[in-house]
Amino acid sequence: MSNRDWADDDLVEEQGLPPMEIVANDDGTKTVIEYRVNEDGKTVKSTRRVQERVVQERVNHAVAERKKWAKFGAEQNSAPGPNLATTKIGEIVWLKLSQYAAQQKQQEQDALEQEKKAAVKSSQIRCRRCRGLHYTVKCPYKDTLVPLEEITGEGAAEGPAENANEKSGSSSYVPPHMRAGASKLGTDAGRGARDELPTIRISNLSEDTQDDDVRHLCHPFGAISRFFVAKDRNTGQCKGFAFVSFYEKESAEKAIAKLNGYGFDNLILNVEWSNPSK
Repeated sequence: MSNRDWADDDLVEEQGLPPMEIVANDDGTKTVIEYRVNEDGKTVKSTRRVQERVVQERVNHAVAERKKWAKFGAEQNSAPGPNLATTKIGEIVWLKLSQYAAQQKQQEQDALEQEKKAAVKSSQIRCRRCRGLHYTVKCPYKDTLVPLEEITGEGAAEGPAENANEKSGSSSYVPPHMRAGASKLGTDAGRGARDELPTIRISNLSEDTQDDDVRHLCHPFGAISRFFVAKDRNTGQCKGFAFVSFYEKESAEKAIAKLNGYGFDNLILNVEWSNPSK
């Protein structure tokens, strides 16, 4: 059995070479005989033995339907599939589009984990000097600022409530109006009596200041009746000022003397009486 190709006929006319021959063998293989001219100008005969194997693979449904179309023209009576004598099958390139999507999803998860770790780390690290988000030993103001515990003095952190508990010898809860220095305020003091409490105004606070920050800042100077941190209604960030009321005027005066000009969260605080008449 021999098949002739139009491309081989043109080659024969140009170079005078015999056409390519394909012979079917009894064992199911095919013998392909080709002639070509090498670099030295000599005619070389090449014989190959080819065995065809049927390999099943999954393809797109539209591609499978297109392969079933009937051939037309000169190839109308040819067998299904491409004719190797006239068609050269190129290299199959596999595209894995889902791999990029998986990598992008993994990158997003890694970024989210890093943000969570950074949030946890920043919430745990607080400088004892300026309350910044860094270690105390790395504070840029360590040469100009002193820790808050040093400016309050020894024993300043002990409030009247703790002194009352020590005197009574018990650790039970003591109501604010029964603590030392607050006995003059009865249970029926009312709003008018509360307005007479010594209140200070702390300004130049950072946007990250929270209620606990103000309470820890002022607690060492004496018992605190109440405090208020002004915050933005939409964002929840501090507006830069807060009010703190003490039970004793001496505690408020000591807080003003110690905290006015004190460095807190990389800013210099401004502390004064909320009511200038005081």
